[in-house]
Amino acid sequence: MSGETLRDGLQFLHQASLLPELFVFSDEDEYPPTQDAMKLLYVTASSPSKKLVHYSAAEDAPWLWYETSDAGKVSAHGGHGTDMFKVHPELPGIIVQWFVTTLIKTPGHAPADTLAAASLLNQLQTPSGAMQVKQQLVEARKKDPQAQLWPEVAVDIIGEDYQREGDVKTAIEIFKLNLLSYPDSADAHYNLADAYLKDGQKDLARKYAEKGLAMLNSHAAPLSSWSDTEQRRGEIRNSLEDVLKQLGDNVNKTN
Repeated sequence: MSGETLRDGLQFLHQASLLPELFVFSDEDEYPPTQDAMKLLYVTASSPSKKLVHYSAAEDAPWLWYETSDAGKVSAHGGHGTDMFKVHPELPGIIVQWFVTTLIKTPGHAPADTLAAASLLNQLQTPSGAMQVKQQLVEARKKDPQAQLWPEVAVDIIGEDYQREGDVKTAIEIFKLNLLSYPDSADAHYNLADAYLKDGQKDLARKYAEKGLAMLNSHAAPLSSWSDTEQRRGEIRNSLEDVLKQLGDNVNKTN
């Protein structure tokens, strides 16, 4: 949450792509250089399992001359290091949950974060971006078979935007990429089935709609990486069944 930066440490963060990392800082840190140091650490880290907690303020703490060896020269504002615990009582819980997730629930992994995936998500919105991002996922999974480089919902949004604008071919490539990353997601299967239907590829639309329904019926996995509520499951079930109905298939409803 605070400290010095050293070249060796920065190199370690850049190379440690399999290490989940949590970075926390506040704009009210009485040592303003810490704010930029924490941002530097975050952008240097190469792990997709990194998370930034940034407590914003109306304005940054003022710059003051200080001696780090004499804390009495600068009054604490509650924004530096463990001083944040008093001002932000939820922070210990965030840290504990981070360790529960990365050490117990999914050892060595945390849910992919949109900020951490910024460069990939931007690349995905360029010509041939899906192909380039796919290669990065393939390379990452050679090191870590469970690697997730982006949040499922963020790529859903990008694909849906292309589809709304009528660029169904690009949407299909993006939805295929998301399904490659999240193969257990019935939601991802629906997105791809619907895109294939809109593109007139009926056999592929049927294939992914049927598979999505089978996954829902099996209850073997959550609906998606970001939602598994009964309401959302019902919405996706209805959408998958609607794809099959548009294909002229008889659908047997199963809860």
